[in-house]
Amino acid sequence: MSTSLPVDNSPEAVDDSPQAGRLRDFSNQLAERLKAAPRLAGEPTRLAVRIGSHSFLVDMALAGEIVPLAAVTPVPWTRSWFRGLTNVRGRLVGVVDLLELSGRAPLPADQAYQLLVMGEALKVNAAVLITRAFGIRNLKDLDAVDAGALGSARWERERYRDLDGTTLAELDLRELVASDVFASIGV
Repeated sequence: MSTSLPVDNSPEAVDDSPQAGRLRDFSNQLAERLKAAPRLAGEPTRLAVRIGSHSFLVDMALAGEIVPLAAVTPVPWTRSWFRGLTNVRGRLVGVVDLLELSGRAPLPADQAYQLLVMGEALKVNAAVLITRAFGIRNLKDLDAVDAGALGSARWERERYRDLDGTTLAELDLRELVASDVFASIGV
């Protein structure tokens, strides 16, 4: 038996502003491109996400999904970069502030809007706080940036510049979850 949630179609519940329309259009386009991604398995495509002022590329085969940030329950005696636990469709997921884990300033609460939930292939119930996903990039369309610009975190790989001039660091989620620091949340 399936249960559907009631939908509020009243005029007050529908945001018809131009900005809301563009956001809906972008979300629909991104959803379509994500559905098409498995058909492009031979193409080196990555999901582009922004975390604060930093932009990253994530292998779509390792990214589970992007969900809105829900309430996060802090866990005592854990490191500050481990923000706590949240419920993602009945599954408890650990929430990680990747910027702080990488030695940068923590992601401000007013810039944490979504979670990038790790894919099942990584075998961890974890998610990274992100500001937003902003598209899909094909590595063939990007220019490599000087290797001297790499971050100090070993899960940050090559850096690229897209056509808009945005610099994006490739985030190796396998390296992240395999690192000792990621596994050591306790203080």
